[in-house]
Amino acid sequence: RYERFNRMVDEKFTDENLISLMTMFEERKDDDIQNMVTNNADVPTIFEYVLAIAWYKISGRQGRVLEYMNLSLDADLLPITHAGGGHEDITYQYEGCDDYPKHTLLIEATLASGTNQRRMEAESVPRHLGEYMLAQPDTEAYCVFGTPYLHINVVSVFRNLKTGQYYSLDGQRWVDGLKIIPCQTSEIKTIIQRQISYAQLYSKFAEAFESDAAPNVWYEQEVKARLQ
Repeated sequence: RYERFNRMVDEKFTDENLISLMTMFEERKDDDIQNMVTNNADVPTIFEYVLAIAWYKISGRQGRVLEYMNLSLDADLLPITHAGGGHEDITYQYEGCDDYPKHTLLIEATLASGTNQRRMEAESVPRHLGEYMLAQPDTEAYCVFGTPYLHINVVSVFRNLKTGQYYSLDGQRWVDGLKIIPCQTSEIKTIIQRQISYAQLYSKFAEAFESDAAPNVWYEQEVKARLQ
């Protein structure tokens, strides 16, 4: 199954095609996206799938990415539907190495922008990460939030959670601080173009997270600038 999947990635999802797709998502060229990937899934589902493939390549094709996606796939290993809500879109597991410890990366993907993004994602993304960390207290975990357009108040919410607590419903258990790194498709294109490895990203994201820059300048100064 993975041999077939890797052959498809080589043929259908070259770096050039991934970059083109990211631009199509930014411009919402939905017909072109479906023609390029599949007509059997809606565009938000395709965005999750393409983001998972991009991260698989960024990660040196390590890990069981087909299991990490919360998607139903057809016989050609292309997406059909999202498997259900209530938790993160992609759960990427990393074994420890010299560059980073063993950890889990939750990837959340959305095409929502403006007020809709704040309404739809500012609560659900922290909840998914918080609930995962409560359920896996011995596992290091953080979240990357992938989107074509990033709402400033979504950034503000995520940054304020750096020093907050996330509680279980009974208030008896909690997580100190949630690490959520937003990443626009423009920066994902830069990562692909510059061949930045996941090991390098892990370090850059850690440095960005620890910054005390104000939310309104944090993304430009601490995420975007580190990838240039």
